[in-house]
Amino acid sequence: MKRQLKPEEHEEIASAIAAGDTIKAKSIYLSATEGNLTEAQNYVKNLALEAQSLQTQTPPQQDR
Repeated sequence: MKRQLKPEEHEEIASAIAAGDTIKAKSIYLSATEGNLTEAQNYVKNLALEAQSLQTQTPPQQDR
C-alpha cells in the first residue's frame, strides 16, 4: 500500500534533484512510498519544475 512521504524524505529527494541526480530522487521516492515508476517520475518532475520556478522568481541579490 502506498504511503505519504515524510518531510525528511521529501527533503532528501529535493537535495538529490538539486544535485542533478534524478535517478536517486526517483529511487528514494519509490522506496519511501512503494509507488510505481510513473508516480515517481511525475513527482520528481513536478518538484524540479517547482524548484526551477522559485529560482526564476527570486531577484538576484546585489552587493551594495
